[in-house]
Amino acid sequence: MGARARWYPLMPASVLALGAVLGVVAAIQPLIALVIAVGGVLAYLIFSDLALGFGILMFVAFFEVLPSSSAVSPAKGVGLLLALAWLARFSLSGRGEHDFFADHPQLSWAMIAFIGWGAVTLIWAPQTGPGVTSLYQYALTLLLLPIAYTAIRSARDLRVVLAAIVLGALIAACVGIVQPPDTEVIESTRATGTIGDPNEFAAALLVGLALASGFVISRGVSPPLRLIAGLAIPLCAAGMFLSASRGGLVALAVMFLVGTVAAGRWRIAATAIVIALAIGGVFYFTQLAPLPARERVLTANGGSGRTELWQVGLRIVRAHPFAGIGVGNFQSVSPEYVLQPGVLHHTSEFIFTTQPFPAHNAYLQVLAEMGIPGLVLFLGIIGASLSCALRAARVAEKRGDVKLEALARAVFLATAGVLTAELFISQMHGKLLWGLLALGPAMLAVARADAAEPVLSPSSGAPLAVGGPLA
Repeated sequence: MGARARWYPLMPASVLALGAVLGVVAAIQPLIALVIAVGGVLAYLIFSDLALGFGILMFVAFFEVLPSSSAVSPAKGVGLLLALAWLARFSLSGRGEHDFFADHPQLSWAMIAFIGWGAVTLIWAPQTGPGVTSLYQYALTLLLLPIAYTAIRSARDLRVVLAAIVLGALIAACVGIVQPPDTEVIESTRATGTIGDPNEFAAALLVGLALASGFVISRGVSPPLRLIAGLAIPLCAAGMFLSASRGGLVALAVMFLVGTVAAGRWRIAATAIVIALAIGGVFYFTQLAPLPARERVLTANGGSGRTELWQVGLRIVRAHPFAGIGVGNFQSVSPEYVLQPGVLHHTSEFIFTTQPFPAHNAYLQVLAEMGIPGLVLFLGIIGASLSCALRAARVAEKRGDVKLEALARAVFLATAGVLTAELFISQMHGKLLWGLLALGPAMLAVARADAAEPVLSPSSGAPLAVGGPLA
C-alpha cells in the first residue's frame, strides 16, 4: 500500500518528463515522436480494454497501404500489443476467466496439430525460410482465437469489435470511391482502396457489408451506430463494384444466398438486400462501368492467369497428395511444374518465374503445401468456428436476445463470404478471416453466459426461466 501511495504522486511528474522527452524528439525527428505518441495511446487503450484492442486490430487490418518497414507494420505493432495484453490478462486471470483451451479442447488440439504438421513438412520443404515465415504467420493468426475468447466477455464487447470492423470497411470503401481507378489505363481500372489489391479489397468490403446489415436489422442498436451501418451498406457495395473483382462478386452472391437460408427471422430483409444489390450491380456493370471493367466482369477470359495457377497447383497436388511440398513453398516450387504435359493458355514468365504468384486459392495452396492432413485440419478449424457462430445465434434465438442473434448471424454470413472469396485469393493468414473465425467461440461463450441468467418478465420483473449453458 505504501508503494502504491508513493507511485501516484510520481505520475504527473512522469507524464511531464515523458512529454519533455517527446518534445525533444519531435524537434529532431517529428515522425518518430508521432509514432511513439500514437503507440503510447494504443498501448494504454489495448491494455485497459482487451475487447477494444481486438477491435483496433480488426480496424487496422483494413489499412494495408499505411507506411511500414519490412519488419514492423501498423497491424503487426497492434497485434504485438494485443498479444502482450492478452498474456498479461491470461496470466493474472482468476478462475472466472474464459479459458479457451479448457472450453474447446478439440478445436485447440486441431490448431496445435495444424501447426505441428506444418512444422513437420519443413523437413522435406525445398526452402525452409519461406516455410518458417508462413508457419509463424499461421501461429499468430490462430492465436486470435484464444485472444478473442478472453477479450469478448459480453454483448457490449462484441458490438465494440464489430463496430470497429464496420468503421474500417466504411473508410476503406470511401477511399476506393474518392480515388476511383483510371479509366484510360486497362491495368488501372480496378479500385484497391486502402488494401492495395482489388480482390482483397472486395473481400474486405464483403465483411463490412454483412456486419453493417446485421446492425441495421437488429433492434435496440444505438441510432448513430445504425446510421453508420446504413451508410456502410451502399458504400461497401459501390467499392466492391469499382474493384471489378469477379471473385468478390461471386462471394457476394454466395453470401447473400446463404443469408436467405441462415438469416432466421430476417429472411425477408436479407432477400430485399440481395435484390437491391443485384439491381445495383447489374445497372453499374451495364450502364456506368468503364469498358475494361465491364469486359472483365462479363467475360471469363481464363481468369487473367488464375486458372493456370490452379492447374499448376493441381499438378503439385497430384505429385505430392499426402505430404505436400512444405508449408510456405508454393511460390518456390510452382515454376518446376510449368513445363509438363497440359496446356496453359496464359502462361506468363512473370507469374511463374520472375515473381511467382501464390495459388490464388487458399484451399488449393494449403493442400499443395501441407497435403491432405493439412487441408483436413485447416477445414476442421474453420468448420468448428462456423459451427460456434451458428450455435450462438440459436442460443440467442431461444432466449429471445434479438440483438445478439442478429450479430451472430451477420458474423456467420460475413465469414461465409470471406471463405468463398478465399477460392480466388490466397489470404490464409488474413487477419480479417481469422478475426471473424475467432468470434465464433467467443460469441458462443457470451450467448451461454447470457442464457444462464434469468429472463425477467417485462410486467412484474419476476424471473421467467433460468437456463444453464446450452450445447
